[in-house]
This record gives sequence, C-alpha cells and structure tokens, in this order.
Amino acid sequence: MKKLLIIIVILTFYIFGCNEDEFVDTKITAKEKLNEVIIKAQSDFAADAQLSAIYGREVSTTGEIDLTNTSSISAFVYVMQSDQLQINEFYVPVFGAGPVKSPVNFNTMLSFVRDTTAGNILGTVFNRLATVSVDPNAAYDDSPQAISKALNAGGSAFMNQNTGSKIDMFLVPGRSIDTTLAVSNTADWIINFYSSGNSLVLWIRGDNVTTISGN
Repeated sequence: MKKLLIIIVILTFYIFGCNEDEFVDTKITAKEKLNEVIIKAQSDFAADAQLSAIYGREVSTTGEIDLTNTSSISAFVYVMQSDQLQINEFYVPVFGAGPVKSPVNFNTMLSFVRDTTAGNILGTVFNRLATVSVDPNAAYDDSPQAISKALNAGGSAFMNQNTGSKIDMFLVPGRSIDTTLAVSNTADWIINFYSSGNSLVLWIRGDNVTTISGN
C-alpha cells in the first residue's frame, strides 16, 4: 500500500510539474491581462497610468491571440495614458513573464490600417489619447464578444469571400471618436477585417454595429 502511494505521488508531480507547460493556456483575450498591464504601467511609467486604448493585431475569430505563436505578429498592445505627463506608453504581455514596454506606437498601428477612412478616423483618435482614457468603471465587451458581434454583422461573409483575411481591432474611448460624448465615457471597438485587396471596418458601440467602410 505504501509503495502504491509513493507511485501515485511521483506520477502526480510528473503530470503537474514536469509537464506543466502542456496545461497552460497560452491564448489570451484583450481584457485578460489588463490588470497586470495597469499595475506594471503604474510602477514603471506613471503612478496615475490608465488604459487609453487596446490594439489587437491579427486576432483570431474567437477574439484571442496566442502568446507563444511565433509564426505571426499577432499581439495585444495596451496604450497607457498619464494625465500628469500628458503622454502615452505602450505595453505587451509576454508569455512566462510580466508585461513589457513595446516599441509599437501609434505610427506603427496606423501603418497596418490599409483602409483610408478607418486610418483617418483612428489618426484623429490617436491624437487625443494623451489626454483621454477609458473610465475604469466603463462597461465594454471583451474581444471575443466584440469579434462575435462583428462576425455576425458582416465579418463572416467578408472572410468567406476573401481568402486569407485577417482581423485587427482597436478599443478606444468613445469620446475620442465622438466629441459630443462630453459626459458619458464609454469604450468602443473598431474592428478591421482585411485581405490583400479588400477591407471591412465596423464600429461597435454596445450592441450597435455601424459600418465605417467596406469594399
């Protein structure tokens, strides 16, 4: 009986210790690492650091990115803002470690937006993000829910018609897009489906989905 107990203990350590990485989910959603990023930014960027935007590059149709995927440049980039400094800093989560500062900036993000209309809107938005942040109490979808709404609103049809399509997404303060929102501080998703020659850009505000541009 004692030998059997020892064998069980050894097997337990082997399964949950030596092969621990096999049980770690390396896929994350946009909001999953947000608290870690905020804590990191308040530590090494600014004590008053707040979320200003999230950029999702080559997000899957389930609204996730894989932190261990080296075959693509998929990532969530978190834009942090300081009222005191009036500047932004950029962070990305890293597998097996905490978030780190990222070389990606607004110019990099805009260079990936092939749709002219969407690029112009986001360019205007980015110019405001040094002074605008997302209210910590604002209710907004995580990336899987946002992608699901976008797929239902035309994204699935676009991807079916355009082989090799990819998805980028941007969470921005609602009042950075619509300056009439002086009181309500919402957070909205702009989702860009694109292929080598076509794109579809959707603006998701709550349950309302508006087509910004599509061809």
